[in-house]
Amino acid sequence: MSSDNALLIDAYALVYRAFFALPPLTTSSGKPINAAYGFQRMLHRMLNEVKPSHVIACFDAGVPAERIAAVPEYKANRPDMPLDLSPQFDIVRRILEGYGIPIVEVEGEEADDCIATLTTQARERRLDTTVVSGDLDLLQLVDQHCTVVVTRRGISDLARYDIAAVKERFGLAPEQLADYRGLKGDPSDNLPGVPGIGEKTAAKLIAEFGSLDALLANLEAVKPKRIADLLREHGDKARACRDVSRAKRDLPIVAHWDRWRYEEPSKERLAALFRELEFRSLLSGVSGGDGAPADIGLEPVSFEAGTYRVVDDEPSIAAALSAAASAPRVALVLLPAIASWRTQDAHAVALAWKEREAVVVPMQPLVESAELRNAFSALLAAQKPQKIVFDAKNLAGWLGRHGFASGDIALDAMLAAGIIDPARGEPALDRALTGTPGEGFPTPEAAGTAHGGFGTDQHGAGNHAPTSAATADALLRSADALLDTVRRSGLDRVLLEIEQPLAPLLARMERAGFRLDLGELARIRQSLETTIQSVSDGIYRLAGEQFNLNSPKALGAILFEKLGLPTGAKKKKTGYSTGVEVLAPLALEHEIAAKLLQYREVSKLKSTYVDALPELVDPVTHRLHTTLHQLGAATGRLSSSDPNLQNIPIRSEVGRAIRRAFLPATAGNVLMAADYSQIELRIFAHMSQDEQFIEAFRRGVDIHAFTARAVFGIGPDELISAEARRRAKAVNFGIIYGISDFGLAQSAGMSRADAKQFIAGYFERFPKIKGYIDGVVQRARNQGYVTTLFGRRRYLPDLRSHIYAMRSAAERMAVNAPAQGTAADLIKLAMVRVDRAFTAAGLRAQLVLQVHDELVFDVPPEEVPTARGLVKEAMENAMALSVPLVVDFKAGPTWAAAEAMD
Repeated sequence: MSSDNALLIDAYALVYRAFFALPPLTTSSGKPINAAYGFQRMLHRMLNEVKPSHVIACFDAGVPAERIAAVPEYKANRPDMPLDLSPQFDIVRRILEGYGIPIVEVEGEEADDCIATLTTQARERRLDTTVVSGDLDLLQLVDQHCTVVVTRRGISDLARYDIAAVKERFGLAPEQLADYRGLKGDPSDNLPGVPGIGEKTAAKLIAEFGSLDALLANLEAVKPKRIADLLREHGDKARACRDVSRAKRDLPIVAHWDRWRYEEPSKERLAALFRELEFRSLLSGVSGGDGAPADIGLEPVSFEAGTYRVVDDEPSIAAALSAAASAPRVALVLLPAIASWRTQDAHAVALAWKEREAVVVPMQPLVESAELRNAFSALLAAQKPQKIVFDAKNLAGWLGRHGFASGDIALDAMLAAGIIDPARGEPALDRALTGTPGEGFPTPEAAGTAHGGFGTDQHGAGNHAPTSAATADALLRSADALLDTVRRSGLDRVLLEIEQPLAPLLARMERAGFRLDLGELARIRQSLETTIQSVSDGIYRLAGEQFNLNSPKALGAILFEKLGLPTGAKKKKTGYSTGVEVLAPLALEHEIAAKLLQYREVSKLKSTYVDALPELVDPVTHRLHTTLHQLGAATGRLSSSDPNLQNIPIRSEVGRAIRRAFLPATAGNVLMAADYSQIELRIFAHMSQDEQFIEAFRRGVDIHAFTARAVFGIGPDELISAEARRRAKAVNFGIIYGISDFGLAQSAGMSRADAKQFIAGYFERFPKIKGYIDGVVQRARNQGYVTTLFGRRRYLPDLRSHIYAMRSAAERMAVNAPAQGTAADLIKLAMVRVDRAFTAAGLRAQLVLQVHDELVFDVPPEEVPTARGLVKEAMENAMALSVPLVVDFKAGPTWAAAEAMD
């Protein structure tokens, strides 16, 4: 670019993007600020990256009358602006004023046209331009002098488009994009385009003919005939959509380039504005270092360094524990942050019970001194002070390993931050207390006044003890802000009744583990090796030669070149695709594809479980222990790793064989499994309030047979074929995952036309389900998120994406997440209830694993009837629904051998 360059900002698009990308944030007075905060972060990033000589922000000021005249439905589907977003545009204008950035808007015109006009004028002045937007429509402006930066996900994932990038993405030149949009339409702007022509076909046609006008002038050359007929019928509409899509370059804008030259803004002016808006996490960059930032839990909260010290002699430690015990609150952080209950690397604990004061206590004397051990145990067990911690599960696990009970906690900052912003998963400590990685913690040099030994001593306190103590101080001071955000987001019940009580139970489940029958695994390994060899030989026989079965390139050549199987897709530079999405349809008709899928399944299970599990047995406990991740999925579901015990297939023979090797941790006990029956379908019936489904579940009928009768018109005395029930089952489960006719055709083995007709019949028979689905998607589009029945949120910014595939995926998530998330919340709550019931009854039975809708217990044989009764009561009454909750039970000496219990 030239030395002078202009940054043109599509302000409206960026503010919208920020609003739906960030969780709700407000000032202490309740003023919403998430969109304004996110806009400032994007603005700050672009200023640093582009280093522009000129910066201009453009706003929408209406929709041009000629566009509505050309396409009356243009933007008619746009929902009303969310109430919390509208007032933030004034804040954004104040931010731009603080930076000294001029605003351009033209009455009755859109920001895209202002930007296109300014880009044209800038070129005439030999100014290169960078446009930043959330709108792919502006890619038509890209040329040798204009680059467009587009937001993809959130506020930090940006894509930069030059001519080559546009060509790579669309296969078209930037100047062809309006023609392309005219053909395919754009649902986000309610542009119809040509019905039946999607993105791929549109791009192919424009690339082949060069322009829309050339295409429409040569319809006799268009193949297939169906496309040509569509173009004849809808050609005028395509032209209208194309004309509406073209950005205007000649608006009456007088650009004051000399006066608009960008200069560094006044730090004092920005600091005053950020203080007023409570953007204190941004103050360190503009206030000359008058406080290190801590954007606590995405809430702007200031952080000032304090006095931190190490206490490493018994009298000083005893005094610190006594002071902490008499305080209303104490924050506790094991140092360094622990990875799991099995690690022994926590060498010290940081404690803070007064703001701007904290201590680091070496762990060794707490474990070895009886007096200190008792004092620390009393502090942990007491109801007061309230305990503020980070990662309560691993804390409980580590303390339990060393003979301490973790006691009740008032706040787990990791869980609070994780449910406020589910995209974070299980955030690290610095991420949990800040809105941006790396913010919020003072450096060792800035950690404040320190007293005591800060070199590495005999207790291993470490040479960064001031910083370590500062984390406990930050944790203590973050508590109110995090709890306030949790309450304002309606997440109180999720945090306080589900996630926090669950944490110590998960720690005990991890420690309990399973015994493994290594002899059984050896027998399984031998059997699998025989199977793999037999299947491999069968594949070689069908292929007529031996080749590397694990090489996609070699496999593609055999299947699609030598054997001539249909590929379903063009050959790429790296070869043919041979994934399951390609092989599964082929397996219905071609034996070699079926054998390849079998080979892959058996080989994966052998390497992932049969070969790996013996190596993961703990040498101390001689048990297999998984690690459970409390916020492992955005829906709230638990996940499992090292090893993943939730992913062993239950319906395959190999999966069942592997489960035979899982034994109760205590010899002589049995494994009892309790499984919610069709829980997501039941929750979906409750959410949709469809009377027919509710009544069917209340009567305890086969829900899939019921659906088949309703959709196919099968009488009550007629038999239902297995095929009819299978199709009904596929659509029942598919509906809650937002299934399409294509997806149903794939899963149920029917034609796409039949699948489309089946779905239409389903919605006609159950209109309340269709109404619920449409309503939940529309609410999600307006709010930016969906919620479970317990209030857990899942944010879906891609509901407003201009990319069809991303928008469609978000719509499917909007339909599924409330039911799947409620099911995850429900079984977590049931786990807590079961654990409390076992404790109250004095049982030795213990919960050892959760596999989504199933709980697995290690139970002494004589306790099975009592444990079963307590589990049934806890699970079936965990929440009240319009339909009954039903739990099925099995029990046996191994996980696989568990048999159904009456």
